[in-house]
Amino acid sequence: MCNLAEKYYPTLQASSLFKQIPRDKYMNVLTCLQAQNKTFDRDYLIASAGDSNGRAGIILKGVVEGFLYDENGNQVIVRHLYAGDVFGAESACAGQFSSQIFLRASSEAEVLLLNFGILLSDKTLTCPYRMQVTANLMQEFARQVLYFNTRVRILSQKKLRDKLKIYLQTLQITSSGIINLPFNRNKLAEFLYVDRSALSRELCRLRDEGILLFSGSRITLLDMNFLTE
Repeated sequence: MCNLAEKYYPTLQASSLFKQIPRDKYMNVLTCLQAQNKTFDRDYLIASAGDSNGRAGIILKGVVEGFLYDENGNQVIVRHLYAGDVFGAESACAGQFSSQIFLRASSEAEVLLLNFGILLSDKTLTCPYRMQVTANLMQEFARQVLYFNTRVRILSQKKLRDKLKIYLQTLQITSSGIINLPFNRNKLAEFLYVDRSALSRELCRLRDEGILLFSGSRITLLDMNFLTE
């Protein structure tokens, strides 16, 4: 575990869970949270919604996809998790250790499984960083609530253009107006919960109107007012 902490130090340091935790105390925190390192093959189902032993932890490498099924059995993409991202914070903070969504490895993924539930027990009273880790976990939970509020806002829009606009507002934009999408067109359609063909038509309309250009997973905004109108 010590070698793991050193190998993934930059990832752990960037993770919200280790905010204000000294580097030489990472091992203490990982030991306290009963850390287990796991590697999952692509498409492996890490957790299913409703699992009583809902997993939580930090993504060390790769991409993990969170999704649900609608009433017709179609997958609804909830979020994508990357290196340093925390998952399971909402269950831990609610005291309900069952998975709220399905988690699947979109690529080969390495994950550090953590027992957040132990933070609520007497077993960690002697851990000097228990309060800081708990505070960090609460902040992460708050960020996830804000994220899911944005997801609800996107899904509640009747117009595809409005769904796309709100989503683009959440992404980082370079000074030259370039946005690099975290996934391909198919995944973007799944994330927005729209038909892929309809999404392609809307992107073409936006291009023809001189609002943006697109190539693969890259979008160049020509009219920045599009995101603020």
